[in-house]
Amino acid sequence: MRRRLPWMPHHELIRVGADVVASLTRLPTVEHPLASIVVPVFNKVEYTLECLAALAACGDVCPFEVIVVDDGSSDATAERVSALQGVRYLRNPSNEGFIGSCNRGAGAARGEFLVFLNNDTAVQPGWLDALLATFRVRGDAGLAGAKLLYADGMLQEAGGILYSDGRAGNYGRFDAALDPRYTHVREVDYCSGAAIAIPRVLFEQLGGFDDRYRPAYYEDADLAMRVREAGHSVLYQPRSVVIHFEGITSGTSETDGVKAYQVRNRDVFVQRWAEVLRRDHPSWGTPLDEAASRPCRRTLVAFCDADSAVRSAGLVGRLQQQGRPLMVRIEQGMLPPQLQHEWEAQGVEIWSGYWLVGLRGWMRRHRARIAEIRVVDSVSARSFGRLLGARSPVPVVLDTEA
Repeated sequence: MRRRLPWMPHHELIRVGADVVASLTRLPTVEHPLASIVVPVFNKVEYTLECLAALAACGDVCPFEVIVVDDGSSDATAERVSALQGVRYLRNPSNEGFIGSCNRGAGAARGEFLVFLNNDTAVQPGWLDALLATFRVRGDAGLAGAKLLYADGMLQEAGGILYSDGRAGNYGRFDAALDPRYTHVREVDYCSGAAIAIPRVLFEQLGGFDDRYRPAYYEDADLAMRVREAGHSVLYQPRSVVIHFEGITSGTSETDGVKAYQVRNRDVFVQRWAEVLRRDHPSWGTPLDEAASRPCRRTLVAFCDADSAVRSAGLVGRLQQQGRPLMVRIEQGMLPPQLQHEWEAQGVEIWSGYWLVGLRGWMRRHRARIAEIRVVDSVSARSFGRLLGARSPVPVVLDTEA
């Protein structure tokens, strides 16, 4: 059973009530949507309606349209969803699977961005604004994925990991969602297609989801590989929070049903990307934190307190301009929320407050992810000097300029 300790910091999740779902009659209608949200569905109308009710209530500023593509549902989906004002309802004449439904919805979209959203989700306020902000902050962004949570608030996925044999892993699965490893924007191997955004022009240039993976599975990983191949980044956006009721549509067993295609499509995926997987991806069994830290380890910047970190914001900016992935450890206090938000949006992993543990144990846990340590005060210099010693493979640098 997944449980969250009562004192652990966590997201305050919102679920629309049954009365809100029952009274749902319309979604916002806009003339010029920035985003087109494509929701492929097959039965499970109760989840679809909650998904749509959450979209109607999310309160995001970004103008969006909702396109529901019904893949031949036999329940009340056609009757209930087609009656909703503000929903563009499309029904496939025959069952096309997830890929066919997503590609059809994308073809009908009017927005600058395509957002693919599973119907077994409940978006949280601000999810869409945060997801699309990724493309504004990061000019190299080609695809962005949300933070996926279980209904109890535990983390389901903070980006995905692809291994050299084609197997995939959900980074952070069953961990605390606000652990600092999962609260900053990061480049990832792929993001689950349950909640992803991509510029519509780029999606069209890439030819959409690849039909060779019909009806479903590995199409999201393949799309991420093609986005990177085209020179763009694939990014995880932690401020876009979405509850995902995993396995509702396709189940969780790989031995039967649609889920069985996961095994078959892994072979298809490996054949397509064998050279890249061998060259750039870790072998199966590599520790998750190490696998997620590729392609290079982080520079740790250590501060004795939050005031010192604020005063040294220029150092952090300078290291970022050099293209270094950064990790910050603050022994006392916490950053002002706005600065913390800015640094995390820029990819800085910040350890402070509740998440701090003793330095020795913390270094034992994270040393494999650290390339060098930069300190800006004598207190931090002595602490790391005593701990690591003169022969440490991780150099400790006193930044005298800072």
